[in-house]
Amino acid sequence: MREETSAAPAPKAYDPPRKFTGGGVRLSATEAEHTETTLWKTKAFVLTETGLTAYDTRGSGGPAWSVRKPKGMSTGVDERARVWESAQPYVVRQDGRTWVLFAYQKSTEGRGTARGTSTVSLQAVDAESGEPAWTLAVPTPEAMSFGDDAGAAVVGVEDGTAVLTARTTPDFDDVYDDPRSMVTYGVDLATRHVDWQETGFGARVVSGGVIAGEQLPEKAEIGHVDWTAPDGGMRLVGRSVSDGTVRWRDPRNLFGLKIEGMGAGLMSAEMVLEFEENRQTYALLDAATGRRPAGMTQDSAADFAYQGRSCVYDQRSVIVCEFPYASIAALDARSHKVLWKITKDDPSRELPSMTTAWHGAVYAGVAGPDGVILDARTGEDDGTHSAGHLTLVNEYGGLDQDLTVYEAVG
Repeated sequence: MREETSAAPAPKAYDPPRKFTGGGVRLSATEAEHTETTLWKTKAFVLTETGLTAYDTRGSGGPAWSVRKPKGMSTGVDERARVWESAQPYVVRQDGRTWVLFAYQKSTEGRGTARGTSTVSLQAVDAESGEPAWTLAVPTPEAMSFGDDAGAAVVGVEDGTAVLTARTTPDFDDVYDDPRSMVTYGVDLATRHVDWQETGFGARVVSGGVIAGEQLPEKAEIGHVDWTAPDGGMRLVGRSVSDGTVRWRDPRNLFGLKIEGMGAGLMSAEMVLEFEENRQTYALLDAATGRRPAGMTQDSAADFAYQGRSCVYDQRSVIVCEFPYASIAALDARSHKVLWKITKDDPSRELPSMTTAWHGAVYAGVAGPDGVILDARTGEDDGTHSAGHLTLVNEYGGLDQDLTVYEAVG
């Protein structure tokens, strides 16, 4: 007779957590130079150049399952790190199952007179078991190919459509080896079919049924951190998630463009208006409309458009932005009202260094051994923690920048 064993008690959730276990457990993914990570329940999904691995954030921190790449496959993590981009694995609920989505590129060397090939695919993996659910290869644009650094990525998912983008290079181009353009796809997750594709368009932010990104002219090229077009012709454009049609188009003729998502549908854009003089302008925009966010003045929008800052959405109601060595400030994600601000010149408070935010709590560093937690709505101190430099937090724990996980206990 089989002996019955009692199931392990479900871990307790804290929303948001304010206390963590001391010491922490380091995940065994630390051999990877670059990683892109998502927390889901008590798992950390870590995407590296070699594949996707789920780690238990309770107990030993060891791998629960792993999907490793075959020869010639690239997840694009290293290339995105080179140009200061990131694309964390996406967790979606579809057809009663929870999937982890990521994109990859697979290159095959040529043999004899046969040319080498390179393809881009979308992979869905069961979040619980790690079993591959399905794989969809997307069509290669006509007269283009996916070079060695396509950096294929899932940019967002809305209403059952996954938005996938990748860099492309003209076929048989003996002058330029670097990416010269981009392509974006809308993939229906229910039918697992590419509903539409748009060549020359790079997706950056998905929000409110719209994909904001750059529409590239024929003579464009990737720079160190953004796209440039020496002859101009670049546009900032918003396209429909459902069918790829244009929803809005910024009228400015651009010679360079860098887009950064801020969370909650906001984005900043650094635009080069004249190539030779490198004349630039900055804008804070609502990705769904292409206009200044409702409720913001021209001055407040200009403040938050500054490219040197980093922003985190707490996934509930607040966007928190840090301006290095100068200030930290918060926006209401709906009204876009500035909720609070701490500056380096405040005589009564030390300027904290924000690491992340989640569900009303801002986790930050200050002088001394412990970190500080701020109330995201007021900016007031709401406790301290000893969980290191947290970069991701959910109701079960936090993850340090060195992939040390700290269990939430309060």
